[in-house]
Amino acid sequence: MTEGIVIRRTTLPSGDVVATLLSEHGKWRAVARKGRLPGGNLGRLSLFHDVTVQYYRKHDDDLALLTQVKLNGALPNLTAPEIYPYAHLLAELTDALTVDVHLGEKVYAYLASGLRGLNRHPDPDLVALAYAWKLLGLAGLAPRTDACTHCGAREPLVALDVAAGGLTCRDCGRGLPVGQDGAAELRRLVDGELRTALARPPLDRELHWRLLTHYVGYHVRELRSLAGRGRPAAPAAGG
Repeated sequence: MTEGIVIRRTTLPSGDVVATLLSEHGKWRAVARKGRLPGGNLGRLSLFHDVTVQYYRKHDDDLALLTQVKLNGALPNLTAPEIYPYAHLLAELTDALTVDVHLGEKVYAYLASGLRGLNRHPDPDLVALAYAWKLLGLAGLAPRTDACTHCGAREPLVALDVAAGGLTCRDCGRGLPVGQDGAAELRRLVDGELRTALARPPLDRELHWRLLTHYVGYHVRELRSLAGRGRPAAPAAGG
């Protein structure tokens, strides 16, 4: 038996459910046969649920077959229309970041903390923004924010060069313009403590969502959760 958070769920035409779970030990996929679980309750495998599962796998490369699912905890507010897109963003980003690398218990702990934050914090928009940058940092993909990524100058930093992976100074003049205030806010989101980032929201949210969208699209992949204006959009049905 093992515990995990459901970060992706696909219902097959047969009614079976393929779930991707993230645990402290990594990410793995399993299938739950329709009507085969005790009580037939596939709802326990809903997105973002914290579950303990019992499974059977004949060979290491086989898709695990779930034989029992126990719900450890659900975060009911995550299903609210105004919060669900943010939870989906953190789950989709985590899924994308763990395709070819094992990030272990740290990414699991950050995802669990981020989902709990979305469930209870009065500003889920800010929670999602801050945790998304922290997840990128755990994967070693966060931008450099302490100096110009081209010349090393400390000030004034006024733009984000997405391809180069960091802030740039006024003299180098490369990247998406953010201004000195925007650069300081990005530094706080990327390199500061979460408590500080959540206590001091950026003035221009749309700017920071655009920065995150461009950065993730270049360094990870384009996410459905970041489609549109840069603010997370609700995923398509069945996503």
